[in-house]
Amino acid sequence: MGYYTRHELEIVEGDNGIISELRDFAEEANYALEENGDAGESCKWYDHEIDMRNFSALHPDALFKLNGEGEEAGDIWIEYYQNGKMQRCKAKITYDEFDCEKLV
Repeated sequence: MGYYTRHELEIVEGDNGIISELRDFAEEANYALEENGDAGESCKWYDHEIDMRNFSALHPDALFKLNGEGEEAGDIWIEYYQNGKMQRCKAKITYDEFDCEKLV
C-alpha cells in the first residue's frame, strides 16, 4: 500500500535545466516531477531526502525548494537543499481569533 505524497520542485538559485538531470539521477523523481519541476503523479518517493541531499551535493551552488503534500490532512511541508544539506519547514495551520464584528 504505502504513503503517497505530491512533490513540486523549484530551483531558487541555479539553472532550471538541472531538474531533468535530477529525474535521471533519482528514479522516483521521474514519477514525482514533471520536466519543469511541477508535480507529477503522487508517489511513494521514500528516499527523496537522500536523493535530494546527494543531488544537491553535485550542484553546490544551486538552492532547491521541494514542496510536499502528503495524503493525510495537514501533512504539508517545504524542504530546502543546498550542497548536501537540508532544512525542513512544516506547515503551521492557524485560525483567526473570534471577532463578533465579523458575524454576518
